[in-house]
Amino acid sequence: MDSIKERYERGLPDSELSTNPEAPPFSWEPPARVGIIGGLGEMGHVFSRFFLEQGYSVSVADLSTTINARDLAQSSDILLFSVPLHQTEEIIRQLVPLTRSHQLLMDLTSLKVGPVREMLESSASVVGLHPMFGGRVSSFRGQTLVACPVRVAAADWQRRKQRFLDAGLQVKECTPEHHDRMMSIIQVLFHMTTMLTGRVLRELGVDIAESMDYTSPSYRLEMNILGRMFAQNPALYSAITQKNPYTGELLELLQSGLELYRSWYADGDLQSFIEDFEQSAHHLGEGFCERAYGESSALLDFVVRQALENGRITRPVGVGFNEESE
Repeated sequence: MDSIKERYERGLPDSELSTNPEAPPFSWEPPARVGIIGGLGEMGHVFSRFFLEQGYSVSVADLSTTINARDLAQSSDILLFSVPLHQTEEIIRQLVPLTRSHQLLMDLTSLKVGPVREMLESSASVVGLHPMFGGRVSSFRGQTLVACPVRVAAADWQRRKQRFLDAGLQVKECTPEHHDRMMSIIQVLFHMTTMLTGRVLRELGVDIAESMDYTSPSYRLEMNILGRMFAQNPALYSAITQKNPYTGELLELLQSGLELYRSWYADGDLQSFIEDFEQSAHHLGEGFCERAYGESSALLDFVVRQALENGRITRPVGVGFNEESE
């Protein structure tokens, strides 16, 4: 198997985008019928509101609705799957036999290869979507939507895309394969290291409240990010990490890195740590690191001000922070 680095350097694509020659003349413009499977969930609700504001006729099917998923699969012009990631492929597989060539099938899950593969078993047009935001956003403005228009006429997709753009979304197009590669970095790598941090804190029996009395601004920010993740649905994070096809390679790289760090620690080898640090800094690039330092410093100042205002810290805090205090 090629490494992640080799695959990234080779680049796209793994699959070719295509039109849907079987689709007869149709209209996906308002007031076309939009059916949302899982429409009572947070993300389903967000997209229900979006389509309603666009003038579409929207129906939702969920566990507590009188309309069921089979009804929507047969009656909708645009069918949107907004269901838990670990159930998505099976639900699509069950409903695809009820779909027809004039329909547009889309999903909102965090992985694309599996769900798109199942939707392509239909004769319908297919676009995979991944909103890079949660279901509690008040507006699409400034948010990112990844789109995989794998089987849809170019002109029809451009009209759908323009509606997203007009709502303020930034639309990034790619193949399902490249999407899942990128999510292995953007989501899996950082989710797993955050979960491991939580695990270590738990196994050490760390008193979180006490640790906050000793905190630096960066620790407070990192703990907020850690707490934010553990405040959410564990099934989602489990599916994101376990079902991504590139997770295994990431785990191998993490394990090999930890083994190196263990050996350098055992040998008291400070120089190897320094060289490894410098190599990673070089890879990230001086421009990125300087920009990230500036942006994160502004975030740290904000976190400290918030903590002071909310009474979580009472000691005076300076405006700047030196290297030793992070």
